[in-house]
Amino acid sequence: MLNKFLQNTKSVVKHLPNFNSLINMKNTIYFGLAAYWSFILINTFL
Repeated sequence: MLNKFLQNTKSVVKHLPNFNSLINMKNTIYFGLAAYWSFILINTFL
């Protein structure tokens, strides 16, 4: 049982960095798209 617990713990720890990098990548993409659309809208009305 302890062996299975250690195996599950390793699996969870292995997925955590991927999860954090996925959140950072998603935020970067959203920020880039917001800047892109802001640039387009500002230049449209000016």
